[in-house]
Amino acid sequence: MFEYEDKPEKNEFLGARPRILITNVVDPEDGRTFVWTKMGWFERETGKLGDVAFTHVADSEDELRVLISRDNPEADLFEAGGNFRKIVSAEFMDQDVLNPDVQENYSEDEFEE
Repeated sequence: MFEYEDKPEKNEFLGARPRILITNVVDPEDGRTFVWTKMGWFERETGKLGDVAFTHVADSEDELRVLISRDNPEADLFEAGGNFRKIVSAEFMDQDVLNPDVQENYSEDEFEE
C-alpha cells in the first residue's frame, strides 16, 4: 500500500472512499458540495481563479442538515456520483490539512464571491 510519508494525516484516508453529498443533482457544480471524513463535514469552495478549498462546516450529518436548511429551507442533500464524485474525491485528497494555529499564505478573498 502506498503511504504519504511526508503527510501522515493523509494515510487515514487511504483505501477509504469519502462520502460526498451535493445539493444540485442536475448540475453539481452549480450547487453546494460536502465531503465527510472522520474529521467531520467539509464544504467544497471554488475561488475566482478556479482554486478549490475545503472548509470544515459540521461534525455530524444532523448538523450539516441544520446548516443547509437554515441557508435554504427548500434544499436537500443527495449522494454525488460519476465523474463529479471522482473529481471531488481527488481534489479533497490533494488538499493539505490546515492547522488553525498556523498562519497560511493565502487570501480568503480568493474564495469569496
